[in-house]
Amino acid sequence: MDIIAGDIGGTKTYLTLINSENPAEVMFEARYSSTAFDSFEPLLDCFISDSGLEAGELGVLFLALPGVVSGDVARLTNLPWVIDRNKLMDTYNVGQVGFMNDFQASALGTLHLEENDCIIINQGVHKAGAISVVVGAGTGLGVSWVDHSSGKSVAYATEGGHMDFAPVDTEQAGLQQFLAHRFGHVSYERLLSGDGLVNIYEYLSGKDVSGIKAAWVNQEAQQGSEIAQHAMRVFVRIYGAYVGNLALLFRPEGGIYISGGIGSKMIEQMCSEDFTNAYLFKGRMQHVVERVAVSLVTNERVGVIGAISEAVRLQQDNK
Repeated sequence: MDIIAGDIGGTKTYLTLINSENPAEVMFEARYSSTAFDSFEPLLDCFISDSGLEAGELGVLFLALPGVVSGDVARLTNLPWVIDRNKLMDTYNVGQVGFMNDFQASALGTLHLEENDCIIINQGVHKAGAISVVVGAGTGLGVSWVDHSSGKSVAYATEGGHMDFAPVDTEQAGLQQFLAHRFGHVSYERLLSGDGLVNIYEYLSGKDVSGIKAAWVNQEAQQGSEIAQHAMRVFVRIYGAYVGNLALLFRPEGGIYISGGIGSKMIEQMCSEDFTNAYLFKGRMQHVVERVAVSLVTNERVGVIGAISEAVRLQQDNK
């Protein structure tokens, strides 16, 4: 019986078909635009057709999902989908269906990365088997952490992206007031996400730019737009400060891994002094964050890698 493991995102979805007898063997993998489908089932149907999987061959379906995962029904953040475990089992005649928060999967995926899958931003001191943290800005802002104290690696989901945004200078204070007028509560996700970069650009430009995307701001910056370049710098400064907050909160001797679709598309800015200086700007606690290793994950498959590892574990636990 084969395994399908998936990383469902607000923008894109990775689905992978693997051999249950040899989990390292990827038999088929595809990436789809999540917004091209009204619900998950048509996307899964498309993948099954594309992969050539025959009816009755699927033993495990394991999905990393954006949002709070609890019980048999998951309502996704940033996608109008409801995914029902029992419905999937009945519709696709699959024996085991597992759900996990997408950043839990990314956190577990970092344990299986190769050296060239990451770029070191802050060297720090890395301790094998210690707590590690994964954070990532994409359609939203996710945070998870991994504990190894039980003898196995267990990832825990959080809603850390929705913590209150804390400005660190007058420019950011003005940005916070601008967003508070629009949204009321201003979380870090309002800035550290695709829409967040657009929010920053709109504030700095003083123009209504509804309808543009983060990729447009990035492209404008590459073409020399001073406002777009300024927006990118503000974005990475806020990102650096936020990652520094996580370093103080968790003190993760296993390191912090930055994943998500945005960071890997702006490597130069993420590896700049704008990010590093903001990360280290913790006053008397600078020496604490200096010791925490920070890496930028460039392998966009990290979530599906984690989902595969959990799918295999689910199968083995139920043999």
